[in-house]
Amino acid sequence: MLCFTDGADNFRARPGPRRGKGEPHPMDLALDGRLGVGHGLDGENRRTVAAYGPIDDLGLGMTVSMASAELYAPILIRFQQLLLMLLALAFGGVLLLRWQIAPLARKLLEEIGVRRAAEDHLTFVAHHDSLTGLPNRALFNDRLKQALIDAGRHKRVVAVMFLDLDNFKNINDSFGHKAGDLLLQGVAERLGQCLRPGDTVSRLSGDEFTLILSDMAQAGDANRLAQKIVEDFRLPYGVDGREIFVTASLGVALFPLDSRDREELLKYADIAMYRAKEQGKNSYQFYAAEMSAAATERLLLQSGLRVALERKEFTLHYQPQVDMTTGRIVGMEALVRWKHPERGWIPPDKFIPIAEEIGLITPIGEWVLRTACAQNKAWEDAGLSGYRVAVNISGHQIRQQDFVEAVTRVLRQTGLRPQSLGLELTESVLMHGGEENIAKLRMLEVMGIHISIDDFGTGYSSLGYLKLFPIDVLKIDRTFVRDVTTNPDDAAIASAIITLAHSLGIQVVAEGVETKEQLAFLRSRRCDGIQGYYFSKPLPAGECEALLRSGKRLQQLED
Repeated sequence: MLCFTDGADNFRARPGPRRGKGEPHPMDLALDGRLGVGHGLDGENRRTVAAYGPIDDLGLGMTVSMASAELYAPILIRFQQLLLMLLALAFGGVLLLRWQIAPLARKLLEEIGVRRAAEDHLTFVAHHDSLTGLPNRALFNDRLKQALIDAGRHKRVVAVMFLDLDNFKNINDSFGHKAGDLLLQGVAERLGQCLRPGDTVSRLSGDEFTLILSDMAQAGDANRLAQKIVEDFRLPYGVDGREIFVTASLGVALFPLDSRDREELLKYADIAMYRAKEQGKNSYQFYAAEMSAAATERLLLQSGLRVALERKEFTLHYQPQVDMTTGRIVGMEALVRWKHPERGWIPPDKFIPIAEEIGLITPIGEWVLRTACAQNKAWEDAGLSGYRVAVNISGHQIRQQDFVEAVTRVLRQTGLRPQSLGLELTESVLMHGGEENIAKLRMLEVMGIHISIDDFGTGYSSLGYLKLFPIDVLKIDRTFVRDVTTNPDDAAIASAIITLAHSLGIQVVAEGVETKEQLAFLRSRRCDGIQGYYFSKPLPAGECEALLRSGKRLQQLED
């Protein structure tokens, strides 16, 4: 008999067969005398949880069952509620986490972007010139290496060019380094416009530029571009509201004609550039094998200069300066000479530019000043007084902070009176650091030292500076004196300089006077003094002393 629930409090019983096969009914287990709880199927084949057991020994069984769905319904509901709660917490946590992490993520992305930009900037800086933005030496070498590889593979020509601005130092001295930097930027831009796509222009240092002309069919292509570059420099550059003219010297070496080696090509282009300068500047030269000998000579001069002071290879020659009115010697210019132990006398125009380049002009200039002052003092002590010795001062010297103190110290140590010393400076040197130089020269003038502007008319100075500087003498450059009797332009320039100087209360001395005709012209223009081979060449100290004792006068040459 099977007993089933019928509602909440009623039971009903009906007979039912025992199952012989399949899943046992709980009642089957109870009738078998078993006691327990298990899962099973009720009479309606529903999944149930039932407790079953026998009723004494009557052969009867009893089951108490409940549908599984009804039994687990409260648990399932609680589980669903718990699951929804967990999902809600998880969702809320994700939102909270995102709210907190999003700013951090944005910041991280920004920092990554900043770092990437900084790395890109560092890479650019490492391979480009900071002033012009052009490739620097490292990037230039890399591009040249690749250009030579490509040219070798395809049987093409590569031109390496070395460009140096002519007299760039004068522009720096005249207008200041800011103007010089602006000029370099203008040069870089103009060079870039001259090149073809795929070519390279770089700035190595200072006013030196190098160019790569790659993938050329023939050397003539390089010749045309070199000519175009030099011609483009004839146009002025606008710098701070003024027009500045500058020229350039260019050297060219060719791959594979001159060399297949990258460093050799650059060296040969440099050598060719120096040859262009020697030929008068403002031009270009292609490398030729014989140029290497001149470059070797230059290196030997550099090496010799570095030990010349220590070995006492320098000496001074003195060229008299003559008063045009009295005809008497009033002073002499001290001119440095170098006697190389193997090569003999080296002309000043050969070693002075090299000394400036390698930084030896300042110690050489100090030696000249001390030696000239000591010599003039020795002449005074020997009874030859009343003469002023003039010493050339370089831009490097006057830019020294202790320049005035250095001059004062030399005068004190040698015992020479300040009135017996003259300092000669070029106009470009005076222009550099205007106010500072004015202050230094005024201190020297107060001491009684004579100030002259040397080679006047060849620099870039403004005439307005003449009334600002404490100037005693203008020296007309020999280039204007040489043809003063045959060239109307030179005659006009010399006359104008004399008139201008006199109107400002400044005396005038003409340099390079070599003929009687030149002397007559200058006398007719009331030039105050002359200096040149017409009266005397530069003389060693002993010969100069003999000339001073002779009492030689200008009128003796005119008679």
